[in-house]
Amino acid sequence: MMQAYDSFFLMVIIANWGAPPLAKRALLVSASASLVVLMLKFAGYISTGSAAILSDALESIINAAAGVFAYISLKIYSKPPDASHPYGHGKIEFISAAFEGGAIVIASLWIIYKSVDEIAKGASFHKIDTGIILVALASAINLVLAILLIKIGRRNNLLILEADGRHLLTDVVTSVSVLLGLGLMRITDYYILDPLIAILFALFIMRTGIKLIKISLGGIMDKSNPEDETKIQSILDGYIGKICAHHKIRHRHGGNICFVDFHIVVPAEMKISKAHQIATEIEEKIARALGSAGVTAHIEPCTNQECNVCKMWVMQDSNLRPAD
Repeated sequence: MMQAYDSFFLMVIIANWGAPPLAKRALLVSASASLVVLMLKFAGYISTGSAAILSDALESIINAAAGVFAYISLKIYSKPPDASHPYGHGKIEFISAAFEGGAIVIASLWIIYKSVDEIAKGASFHKIDTGIILVALASAINLVLAILLIKIGRRNNLLILEADGRHLLTDVVTSVSVLLGLGLMRITDYYILDPLIAILFALFIMRTGIKLIKISLGGIMDKSNPEDETKIQSILDGYIGKICAHHKIRHRHGGNICFVDFHIVVPAEMKISKAHQIATEIEEKIARALGSAGVTAHIEPCTNQECNVCKMWVMQDSNLRPAD
């Protein structure tokens, strides 16, 4: 989710954080490469005078703010739970992703503004071939980085890295639009193509940013995950017969950890130790199914006089009692 992380000082800071080692290495590589990309884009603007290339380069500067926020977020994310944050600090990644989505929207609006300004004033270019080579090289670097960050983020369930990769993909799309414009101008001398194509791709980028904001807000607002819901329901349903019923299922994500709580109803005659054993078994099974989860079960006695499970339990319990 970000890109021109513009100082060696920032790289030194995250190298000393308690963040996941793989995440630190990925962001260090991304930060270093993004500095190179930024220089390539400005070199492309200087050589061509293209407002579209300038917009692409300025987008990188806007993204630098998002990059700083992502680094800070990763530091907070890595902190263990404490008295003030018993569920940990994982939700910072949703805030970071929302900030990144906003940066994408701002960048797309800036591209549109510069493109419209170029149309109004008229465009003139020079050294288009040099610009094409420099922008193409910058795009290739960003594409490789984006694929790497998205794969690492998905494999390790780190939204911060995945969002960083997605943001880099939007930068690739922007650069491709610039390349298309430069290429067509090189062939046709029809310079207005450059800003027109940039506007179309800016709208595409804006859609990506808005989607990322929606996903982030869903996490901040504890939107339920249908896949997790299905897994939890399936496991609890499988225990009907050992328990009478279940209800009040709640689950939410805090970073890469899912927090689950629910109520199970057990026969009123069941011993506390037995009920606790069943509850623990369910908790462990749900935790394994969700990968990384904190699961809590609340035990309630059944009050339904017609409950078949209770009747079966009473019969089994009486059969197990020693004869007088």
